[in-house]
Amino acid sequence: MPLSRRGFLGLAASGPLAGLGEAAARGGDRRARDGRRTHFRALVIGSGFGGSVAALRLGEAGVDTLVLERGREWPVAPDRHLFGSAHGITDTMFWRRRTARWPAMLPVPVRPSGGVMEVSQETGLDIACAAAVGGGSVVYTCVTLAPPRRYFASLYPAGLTYDAFARTWFPKARAMLGASRMPDDVYRSTPFTHSRVWDRQLRRAGWAPFPLESTFDWDVVRRELAGTAPRSATVGNSDFGCGNGAKRSLTRTYLPAALATGHVRLRPLHEVVSLERRKGGGYRVGVHRLDTDAAVVERFELSCDLLFLAAGTLNTNRLLVAARDRGDLPDLPAAVGTGFGDNGDQLDLRSQPLVLHGGSQGSPSASAVFLHREYSLPLLVENWVLPTYQALPAVVTFAMTVDRDHRGTFRHDRASGRVRLADWTPDKSAEAARALRAHSARVAAANPGTLPVTLSNPYPFTGHPLGGCVIGRCTDLHGRVHGHRGLYVVDGSLLPGSVGGANPSLTITALAEHALAGIVTAGG
Repeated sequence: MPLSRRGFLGLAASGPLAGLGEAAARGGDRRARDGRRTHFRALVIGSGFGGSVAALRLGEAGVDTLVLERGREWPVAPDRHLFGSAHGITDTMFWRRRTARWPAMLPVPVRPSGGVMEVSQETGLDIACAAAVGGGSVVYTCVTLAPPRRYFASLYPAGLTYDAFARTWFPKARAMLGASRMPDDVYRSTPFTHSRVWDRQLRRAGWAPFPLESTFDWDVVRRELAGTAPRSATVGNSDFGCGNGAKRSLTRTYLPAALATGHVRLRPLHEVVSLERRKGGGYRVGVHRLDTDAAVVERFELSCDLLFLAAGTLNTNRLLVAARDRGDLPDLPAAVGTGFGDNGDQLDLRSQPLVLHGGSQGSPSASAVFLHREYSLPLLVENWVLPTYQALPAVVTFAMTVDRDHRGTFRHDRASGRVRLADWTPDKSAEAARALRAHSARVAAANPGTLPVTLSNPYPFTGHPLGGCVIGRCTDLHGRVHGHRGLYVVDGSLLPGSVGGANPSLTITALAEHALAGIVTAGG
């Protein structure tokens, strides 16, 4: 039930959110002092799905909040390209890399810069994560899908009921994100010929694809089709962002709403590198201010009473595991850093050379099929695109499995000072790969003239890293870290290594909405 402002202030009076009235009353003269301030009531690290939810709901509650984001704020530029692609690799693509690294992309040299995508080469697995205001919403494929009930119930704590999420939290997140199905006129257009081919192949194999909800802006996609906007989504160039505004990213939904409350500030190009407890309560964080090449130009500290970690699975684990093992937060749960999974991410291509696939392939995923019992793991397959192959007579399948067994651990290496994924081996991705290969073989058998296409991607890869601070193990059901008053996790680290048969964005957003509702209602 919504809580009135008066009721919230009363609940917060004896908790860690006490003093809200003062924060709300200071009014407009705060703006001039922001650049010099070193203490805030709440700090949110990261501006992706979880961080944006935290920023908005804290701002609505009147909490004096600063959001720190390591990446750049990228404007919408309707008349020019901001981002590169497989066909035109640029410095805006990769975060602090010297060589391009992406599925099916040539490993050409690039200048280290503050690009939109970090690709971390962990042992046995490449992990991709965003570095931009808006986090993963800038670079994802916009699929907005809830996991099936049966897998949610088996993976998440019993206190998180599917009925409550289906009734309240998934719809709330979906509405804020602005998700909708691909309109029929877009689906019938030439760049989505490959989507219709993919659907036809699946139907011939005995399955009925269902339409996916997406946060692509269909009006911008239509302008691309009409030739009045630069082509991005309609030619498969979206993995590194759509500068023309074709994606309805968090920079158009949660974040502007958070800033409009007047209680939230956002600092791009501010990278948090350390966490520790502050004497007398609260937390202190070490911050590097960066230039647009992601080079450090200033080092300083900030402090807060409430600290929300939403830096994404990879970077939240880096911060927490290092803080525990260095002794800065020595009593963090031992389970922090464990339970990592890759969401069963897999890619597959197949070609019908004599079938028209369209001159180019659009990025938005039109449809999917869920295969619950056909293979060794439950398998979700989605119509997808890879820019390298978008002009070839081939269709791409992106798959996610419900894998409850294969997990990894983040560990701190004292010699290097780095936190790495320590124990991921190729066999942990192998069962998911076998399930997708078996599926593709069945589709090919039902569609004469279909050939497999080999991906030039010799290393396992995930764009959906999950876990490490798993809800119910390291935190309570609202993301409060056990044993640390005022410390919260609200990003993909909460998920138990697998969404449960879905892309993560909707579930992360819904979990964050649920968490913040509980935190605000309880006053901390």
